[in-house]
Amino acid sequence: MPVPLKIAVFRALQLGDLLCALPAVAHLKRCFPDSILYMIGLPHMKSLVERYDFIDEFIVFPGYAGLPELPTPDLAEIDRFVQEMQKRDFDLLLQMHGSGTIVNDFLKLWEAKRLIGFCPDRRNANKDWLHYPDDLHEVDRHLALLEHMGLKVESTDRRILFPLKFSDWEGFHVLERQVNLRHYAIVHVGSRNVDRQWPLSNFKYLAEYLHHRGLQIVLTGTVAEENLVDEMEQLLEIPVINLAGKTDLGVLGCLVRNAAMLVCNCTGISHVAAALETCSIVISLDGEPNRWGPINKSLHTTYNGREELDLVDMEAVIDRMLQVH
Repeated sequence: MPVPLKIAVFRALQLGDLLCALPAVAHLKRCFPDSILYMIGLPHMKSLVERYDFIDEFIVFPGYAGLPELPTPDLAEIDRFVQEMQKRDFDLLLQMHGSGTIVNDFLKLWEAKRLIGFCPDRRNANKDWLHYPDDLHEVDRHLALLEHMGLKVESTDRRILFPLKFSDWEGFHVLERQVNLRHYAIVHVGSRNVDRQWPLSNFKYLAEYLHHRGLQIVLTGTVAEENLVDEMEQLLEIPVINLAGKTDLGVLGCLVRNAAMLVCNCTGISHVAAALETCSIVISLDGEPNRWGPINKSLHTTYNGREELDLVDMEAVIDRMLQVH
């Protein structure tokens, strides 16, 4: 019996970043169905990755100098991790973390039989290194890497995935009864980077318009965003359901799936809505709305939050999208 191919994917980034890369990871498994596929990522992404049956094992990444997602571990811990990766003896290691300025030399230390990924300098591009394509949507960027490997990619491979489990729906229905959820819209004012948070006064305007349209307003956010969400609740002059810090990832997914609409910054929840096909208004403040905004323009409208936006004009967009829903 042949020994299965051992394939590892390195992407030690946050929720939205990971969701945008997973279509390529899923396609990779379809191309190599008998392989053992490993995902190497941030510790708190373990519960997300375990939702996907095409990933065989999640490996916790401890951090590395120059990567801001985790505190830099001491050299002894990094050395232990490198030795563990060497013992894994990967047949193929894919660098899907970014342009490779910091991580490429680090990944070479793992001594995989073959390392493929993005590189920052066009002069170093070859059969294993694709010059980082800045002009593509984040989903398409990783599919382009698979094409660089020689794999065939179809338009149907672009879909973001967020599977929901029976236990997620059980938890959601408990919450639904507790807060008397009916016909509702989600307003998510937070974002990990405070520079990418649209002003609360703008969210207030849209939330109150949605309330005027007959929807309950549900505020969501992480535990770290509870103060910001509480501030939003105090600002609103309408009744709201504040669920900040009260949902795990699975229940949040169910909440998004059953919502009439989501209004949010361009952050992880916007990609969850893209996966679950929930209408959304997404405000992009990172200067790259075409890179990170949802692909399906009929269900989702992405605005460049760095430009002056007419909130009254956005009412008509909301009306149209609610009709679609």
